[in-house]
Amino acid sequence: MKEQPLSESRLHLRFDRLGRGLSDRVLLSPGDDMAMIGLGSSSRMLVATDQVVVGRHVRPDEDPHAIGRKAVLRNLSDVAAMAARPIATIAAASLSPRRSHDWAERLHAGLHETGLAFDAPLIGGDLATHVHEDSADVVTVTILAVPTLPLDRVISRSGAKVGDLLAVTGRLGGSLDPAGGGRHLDFPPRIEEAIELAGLLGPDLVAMLDVSDGVARDAGRLAVAGGLNVRINAATLPCNPGCGWEQAVGDGEDYELLFACRRQPPAMLHGLPVTVIGRFIEAPNAPGAVELEVDGSIRSIADLGWEHAGS
Repeated sequence: MKEQPLSESRLHLRFDRLGRGLSDRVLLSPGDDMAMIGLGSSSRMLVATDQVVVGRHVRPDEDPHAIGRKAVLRNLSDVAAMAARPIATIAAASLSPRRSHDWAERLHAGLHETGLAFDAPLIGGDLATHVHEDSADVVTVTILAVPTLPLDRVISRSGAKVGDLLAVTGRLGGSLDPAGGGRHLDFPPRIEEAIELAGLLGPDLVAMLDVSDGVARDAGRLAVAGGLNVRINAATLPCNPGCGWEQAVGDGEDYELLFACRRQPPAMLHGLPVTVIGRFIEAPNAPGAVELEVDGSIRSIADLGWEHAGS
């Protein structure tokens, strides 16, 4: 039998299915931005991990301080997606033996200083070296967080229903420039904005994630979690200067909040614009279709955005 090609999306679906059979202590299983576990009768802890692969997520010649900073910021953005607050980070790095001691110290400084800046200190980790010099450096960060909302509520990816609005914070597109730099290296995780949004909308904020793989891909994840499709209006997309709708829905690494809500969200959060860009609709067949209304026609954009492996 011919083996299927590696697909991140298919793997996520499998991990999600297997995660549903975990212990009752697991209150939010794989398939969301963070998992949540129960600690006794009243305490809750959120946990997530993410990684930066040098040569894939950053240039090989990037400043190691910036690499460490991005590795922490990516995790902090996951905390924001849950409307939670970070409390600590742990980091592990697998480095090429060609890396110098000074390079490793700069990497650690980026991890350490970024964690402190967001009251999520780096409290431990691990360091290893590859055997081969041409192996890619990999920096993995695990983050711990706690709920901030009443009754330890967090905002998961599931919860959208037909007619709910799809909205996004900030502006989209252009996070990666041709040289590999850009905003993806240093961006503000929307922690305070997410907590304020959840407080203002209350139960009308029903699903949320952060835009890491592009609005087209991530809106589809919200739709799948709700058993729905979603339709986006190209004319409403808040594009960064020089970007069109293709970049706004496909570039990824914007790390803005993408959320479903039952009523009109606030126009601003901490001076950050909030824009309604679409609506959730019924899925007559398999859920997760992402449609774009542009120039009077409707087209599928589910193939846009970032996929770590072929589908």
